[in-house]
Amino acid sequence: MNPKFALPSLLLATCLSLGNLSAADDLSAAKTAQAATDSQSRVRTNFDDGWFFAKEDVEGAQKVDFDHSQWRKLDLPHDWSAEGPFDQKAPAGAPGGFLPCGIGWYRKTFTTPTSGELRTAIEFDGVYKNSEVWINGHSVGKRPFGYLGFQYDLTPHLKSEGENVLAVRVDNSLQPSSRWYTGSGIYRHVRLTQTDRIHVAHWGTAITTPEITKDAATVAVETTVRNDSDREESITVKISAESQTVSTEVTLAPKSEQTVAQKLKVPQPRLWSPDSPNLYSLSTELLVGDKQADALETTFGIREFRFDKDKGFFLNGESLILKGMCNHDDLGPLGVALWDDALKRRLVMLKEMGCNSIRTAHNPSSPELMDLCDEMGFLVVNETFDKWRYGWKSENGQLVANRDRPAVRYGYHLHIDEWWERDLSDHIKRDFNHPSVIMWSIGNEVPEAQKYGETETLIQMRDLCHKLDPSRPVTAGCNFIAGANESGFAELLDIVGYNGGGGSCFQYEQDKLQFPERKMYASEVPHSLQTRGEYRTLSRYREPKHQPADLTAEEVFPETHNKYESSYDNAGVRISSRDSWRLTRDFEFMAGEFRWTGFDYIGESGGWPRVLGNFGIIDLCNFPKDTYYFYQSQWTEEPMAHLLPHWTWTGKEGTDIPVQCYTNCDSAELFLNGESLGVQTFTEENDMHLQWMVPYQAGEIRLEASIDGEVVVTTAHTTAGPPAAVKLASDRDEVSIADRQLAYVTLTAEDGNETMSPKAAVPIQLSIEGPGRILAVCNGDPMDSAGFQRDNITTFNGLASVIIAPTGEAGSVTLTTQPEGLPEEKIVIEMK
Repeated sequence: MNPKFALPSLLLATCLSLGNLSAADDLSAAKTAQAATDSQSRVRTNFDDGWFFAKEDVEGAQKVDFDHSQWRKLDLPHDWSAEGPFDQKAPAGAPGGFLPCGIGWYRKTFTTPTSGELRTAIEFDGVYKNSEVWINGHSVGKRPFGYLGFQYDLTPHLKSEGENVLAVRVDNSLQPSSRWYTGSGIYRHVRLTQTDRIHVAHWGTAITTPEITKDAATVAVETTVRNDSDREESITVKISAESQTVSTEVTLAPKSEQTVAQKLKVPQPRLWSPDSPNLYSLSTELLVGDKQADALETTFGIREFRFDKDKGFFLNGESLILKGMCNHDDLGPLGVALWDDALKRRLVMLKEMGCNSIRTAHNPSSPELMDLCDEMGFLVVNETFDKWRYGWKSENGQLVANRDRPAVRYGYHLHIDEWWERDLSDHIKRDFNHPSVIMWSIGNEVPEAQKYGETETLIQMRDLCHKLDPSRPVTAGCNFIAGANESGFAELLDIVGYNGGGGSCFQYEQDKLQFPERKMYASEVPHSLQTRGEYRTLSRYREPKHQPADLTAEEVFPETHNKYESSYDNAGVRISSRDSWRLTRDFEFMAGEFRWTGFDYIGESGGWPRVLGNFGIIDLCNFPKDTYYFYQSQWTEEPMAHLLPHWTWTGKEGTDIPVQCYTNCDSAELFLNGESLGVQTFTEENDMHLQWMVPYQAGEIRLEASIDGEVVVTTAHTTAGPPAAVKLASDRDEVSIADRQLAYVTLTAEDGNETMSPKAAVPIQLSIEGPGRILAVCNGDPMDSAGFQRDNITTFNGLASVIIAPTGEAGSVTLTTQPEGLPEEKIVIEMK
């Protein structure tokens, strides 16, 4: 185990912002192509626009003279699986959300200046999966893993005159290939980079700050310099930050590279943290004589952290509990196609809830997510792999590793022996410099190593992490922790992550007694379930032995569909959100927790007709569920209060309904139609929520929350009548085309008094005019399998969402909705 892990800051990797990049089929390439120039010697061009696509395996499509003119034209990023249709018989099944996969081809033609002094490379941030790339008919590389970017040198095969042809084959035909929805295609950004033959290598800048004081921080920089020319060169490596400059001269042989170590000082450093994500800029320049060969800018932050076996996590010398969320890679109805704007929206919602940490469950995320975590202030557990080789089977009533069958029939086990070292190395190199990253997670729920003690893979992966990055600890998400303890697996980790599986979430205290030197955090707890707007008063857990007490003797809401889950925090797998957070909060040695999950996601649905996982505290449309406000009540200080459930229960007159409140105030008073139902305060036994049993009658329930006897927050629910209209509201009135923004339009069913109808299911026809298009629709219903790309939607529990994208031209876009039997509504959004 690595000693101490009192970690200095790591610095943000060079990643120039290219705007919020579109996946629109019809976005004008002439108007949206962007280039980022570090210097005259290094030009990085956005390469997302102007591709041709065929969703089939086409013989000879890699050849230069192949005719792709009849293929579909589109811009990247692109996920063809999200385009549907949902199909109960789809080979991906419930893990893949019953969406199609298969084989697809992409082609693009381009011209580029070439000379003996230029190197041209293509960089893909993510292709799922089994990709192969050709340039002018020459194969330049294959990559099975679908979650990591890669770069290929195109220089030897480029034409200096005329068109070049880039072709990409993507094979996601063998299904299932994962335990959740993966999407298919070139789903992240693509860039073309041109440099001199003498240049900083790909992911070739590694920066740490080994010494930090109030007066100065030492910035240690390792720069890998490549000489791809045919002659020996004397090169000056010059770095600068905060008016400090250091230069070093090296001599490189032809076709070689060398790593140059340098240090400089940053005076009076402003430290990076979730509350103050301060960032700096480092300049790197390569000179051959007086000529600039390469130059780039690197954004960085300065911070130090450590894990303490008894006191948890410390950042910049101060105790900090990790308030984290696990998230899959998809962006809801957009699939995995990366829209930077959509990704940022999600992080904004989590930040407003008080979240300060992200676990990239269970594979490398996009570079854009890492940049946003740096900029917005999220700590990151950076995970590379899910399962390694084997699945589970039942043996004497216990789940154990199944050596005869992998967790997923066509999963990563097919490639792990050949590719794990390359994939893990590239992940560390790509994300090495992000100040947000605090741990490398090398696996999630790996039974072969945990249960049977086959720890060779763990040791090899851990040691590689330590070699490439000795400053960060290594972790893994362990379920069935008893087996990991017995085999020695857990003790080989620097920090032990506790997933809930196998009751691991109940073993913190006893494991701390047994392993007093262990550093611990909850890596995937709790697995609670909620369907937005649905309730049950009888608890329902996957593991009934852990089930909490029922809220009533008989079910108050028997009408709730069996495929929906309760929003009372009484549905889940084995522990509630409240009980899980109480354990994490009260055990000082626990560094924090990462709940499963922040957002609902496609796949892991539990079987048709459900197509979504309902573990999120925010639904697929970005509408918060009740539990979102539980976390906000525990993780924020700005006074807030949230009341549940809604108050439209026609036919339940006189029935006692549990009314609950999440608040960070110290007391609250509930009123029914103006009559006080009493003041509730938090007690030692009930310190997570307040509750009243209220005989239902139509009208208003109102809550007044107080601090020190003064009312600071008021919230209320009013009984709604039948829907009389569907109102439209956009999150923005103007959309920036250059920034590739999206407009999220919320459709709310309201009664004649403009009160939301919380159970309304209103079918709505959609139409759009102007330079915009309906990119996706969604209502958050886990059983809605009609598809994300269509011109109609039905509200689910009163709400639905329409996502509008620009088509490249400025002007006014009008979205018109025609609800069945209700008045037509319009909203206008300006494309700027």
